[in-house]
Amino acid sequence: MKAFSLVATALCAMTVPVLGAMVESETSPDAQVDKRAFFDDSYKIFIRKRNAHACMMSIVFIVLFPLAAISLHLPLKGVRVVTRIHAPIQILGLAMMIGAMGLGIDIAKNDLNYFSPVKAHVVVGLLVTSTIIVIQPAMGILQHLHFKRTGKKSIFAYVHRWVGRVMICLGWINSGLGFQIVGTHLIPTHSWVRNFLLMGILGGIWFLLMGVDGFRSHMAKKDKLSSYRVVWDKGPRLRAPMQGQDHAMEPSKVETSSS
Repeated sequence: MKAFSLVATALCAMTVPVLGAMVESETSPDAQVDKRAFFDDSYKIFIRKRNAHACMMSIVFIVLFPLAAISLHLPLKGVRVVTRIHAPIQILGLAMMIGAMGLGIDIAKNDLNYFSPVKAHVVVGLLVTSTIIVIQPAMGILQHLHFKRTGKKSIFAYVHRWVGRVMICLGWINSGLGFQIVGTHLIPTHSWVRNFLLMGILGGIWFLLMGVDGFRSHMAKKDKLSSYRVVWDKGPRLRAPMQGQDHAMEPSKVETSSS
């Protein structure tokens, strides 16, 4: 009986640390990755999926979407910028974004269990990608059809413009959240330096062109308003500019949509 007690005590002493280690590994945030580390091929697949997701999303939000927005501000006379440059780049970016979104959902759900609790990177990513998929193509197409009928902008153009601007900026923020969630010590320095350098260059060019176009638009409206004259015709009235002057001031109609 005494020998049996000694054996039972020894077994308990050996089992408790093992169970404790198992519980600790299950509750650690990287438990899923630790499990996959035992299976070399599966772990390599996870790393490839993670890198592909990061690379594709970086290309989309740091390069393609800003370039598509920049194209609308370039002085390309005689070129249908919207249909020949802007839309193709956006379609390519949208396709890449959907693929990267699928990879991100798979990683968050099956590899890292980021849905319980939900990480900020996942929330912002789903918000941005879903908004772009649902709103941007529809608003762009509706504005294009409206312009073909009337030659003017509509509410669709302004929704498309401002939603695009906000989503691109949120995508930039989410890029930083992605680096944070992985850990900067695990990422080569040149990777995040390259990302933020491109972000700064293309973002700076984009914001500069938006500012220049905004200033030119403001000055054009100011000049057009100043062309009106106060005349006396049974009381003070505003007289519009002469017909020839009006045509000289009015630019030729080319579809643009500042983004």
